[in-house]
Amino acid sequence: MKKREKMKIISLFLCMAVFILGSSSCNNSSEPPYPDDSNATAGSRDYVWQADTIKNPFIYLRSIWGNSTINLWATGDLASGALYRYDGYKWYQDNRVYISDPQGIWGYGDKVWVGNDQGCIWKFSGNSIIQQVKDFTIDGQLITFPNMAGSSETEIYAAGDVRHKSLTHLMKYDGTKWNLDKVLGDLGGFNQIKFIPKEDKYYLVSNFADYSQKIYEYDRQSFKLLLSYPPTKTGPTIAEIDGYLYTVIDKKIFRYYKGRDELILEINLPNFGGVIWGRNRNDIFIRMLDGLAHYDGKDVKYLFKTSNNIMMAPNMVIFEKDVFVTCKDYTKNCNIVYHGKLK
Repeated sequence: MKKREKMKIISLFLCMAVFILGSSSCNNSSEPPYPDDSNATAGSRDYVWQADTIKNPFIYLRSIWGNSTINLWATGDLASGALYRYDGYKWYQDNRVYISDPQGIWGYGDKVWVGNDQGCIWKFSGNSIIQQVKDFTIDGQLITFPNMAGSSETEIYAAGDVRHKSLTHLMKYDGTKWNLDKVLGDLGGFNQIKFIPKEDKYYLVSNFADYSQKIYEYDRQSFKLLLSYPPTKTGPTIAEIDGYLYTVIDKKIFRYYKGRDELILEINLPNFGGVIWGRNRNDIFIRMLDGLAHYDGKDVKYLFKTSNNIMMAPNMVIFEKDVFVTCKDYTKNCNIVYHGKLK
C-alpha cells in the first residue's frame, strides 16, 4: 500500500473514532452543557526535579500508586523482587512476601492491592499481608492482573487476560472477597482501566490482535463501545483528571462528559508519547519520548528532557505540590523515578 493511501485510511479511521466518541455532541438543548471551568487554576512549572535510580537491571517499574509523599508503591516485570516502596527518603525493595512478577497495583486509604501474572492478588494493610486470590485459572489457564482500579475499598476491579487464550477477564472485589465478574472473548486485551467519578463508571482501553484499539465504557453490567481506532504506534489512551475522563486520540486531547467530547488541546510538538496526567484542564503533564512536557491552559513546554533511550512509564502519581513518574533507562539498564516538587 502506498504511503499516501495509508495516511488517507488512517485519517478516515480517526474521523470515525472521533465521531463515535462524540456522536451525541450535536447542538441539543436537552444535553448537559460542557463544564465551564476554562478559568481553572493554571499549573505552575516551577518544579525542582530529583532523579532516584533503582539499580535492578531486570525490572521495568511500570505501575505506581501512593496516598502521600511518604507512602508510594511501584511494581514491575520480573520473576520476583519487583515490588518497591518509597518512605519519603529512599526507594527500597519490599520483600516481606514473595510475589512472582507483580504488575497491577491500586490502593485506598492505608490498604493496597497487588496483582501478578500468575492469578494471584495480595492485600497489604499496615503490617498485615493477606493473599486473597491464589493461582486463579479460567479453562485451566492462569489469568493476569496488570491493571486495577476502584471507587472504594469495597469496589475494585482487576482487568487482564487469560494466558495462552484469546480471552479477557474482569475480577471484582466487594470488600470481602474477589469474584469473577466477566469473561470476554471479543473485547481484545485490556491494558488500561480507570474509574471516572463524574460519570460513576469505568473505562477501559483494549488491544486487538490486528493492533487496532478500542475504548469501552462499563456501567458494572455491560460494555459500551466509545471509540474504535486503527493500528497505530501510540493509539488511544485514557486518563482521569479532576474526576473527568480524558482521551488521547492521535495528537488530540479530549474531555468526555455525559456522552459528549470537548477538544482541550492538540499537541503539535514532535516526540509526543501518547499519555497524559493532570490536576485539571489547565494543569496537564504530557509524556514525551524525550522527556516530560506540561500544558498550563495556554501552551505546551518541556519541564525536562531526557535521552531517547529513557522510556517513561504510563503511570504517574500527583499530589498538591509533588509528582512522581517512573522510567526505564535502557542504556544504563536501570529504573529512574523522577520526583518533581513545586518551589
